[in-house]
Amino acid sequence: MEDKKQNGGARPGAGRKSVAEEKKVNEIFIKALRNINNAETDDEAKVLFAEDLLSFERGKMFIAEHIFGKPKDTVDQNVNINSFELKDVIQFK
Repeated sequence: MEDKKQNGGARPGAGRKSVAEEKKVNEIFIKALRNINNAETDDEAKVLFAEDLLSFERGKMFIAEHIFGKPKDTVDQNVNINSFELKDVIQFK
């Protein structure tokens, strides 16, 4: 019973990373952006990165989703197949 297989529940190493680790990763990416764009400050590097993203359609969508949030996906569930009439879809002459 010592080698119990963990099928659920808390697992070692699972969960959100520490705030210090998140800050460390952010600093690494900001440093990389500064090096790539030859920027003087962190803010300048962020602006140049945003401008680069805006040059692509997917980049525009990425920025819009992060500023305004993703649109809700709505599905019309009131579909009745039994009352389908072909003459409503196609008009014959």
